[in-house]
Amino acid sequence: MSEQVEKSIEVRGFLHLDAAFRKKHGKIPLIMDLDSPITGRELAEKLEIPWDEIEVIFVNGFVQDLDYVIHPGDRVAFLPPGCPGPYRIALGFYGKNQNNEANFRIKKK
Repeated sequence: MSEQVEKSIEVRGFLHLDAAFRKKHGKIPLIMDLDSPITGRELAEKLEIPWDEIEVIFVNGFVQDLDYVIHPGDRVAFLPPGCPGPYRIALGFYGKNQNNEANFRIKKK
């Protein structure tokens, strides 16, 4: 019996990105064929999502930065800036998006 190789990924968006995905692609999750690994940045580019509209991505339920490598079979969700404060720390946003322009930063006085 041969093993079936997963070649697709599931993609979702949160907050306003959910509405944008539904408008552009119809139903959610968006199922995309993926022949080889791709970074979150490359996937965002392919989906025409501006980088400043993405703070972090979730891959298989874990927060990752945009340079994280996504593999066929993964579940991906894009999260824009604006998630409420306590969740940012609990989910690990702060450590994953220090090099991201869309990162929410506390401004020093």
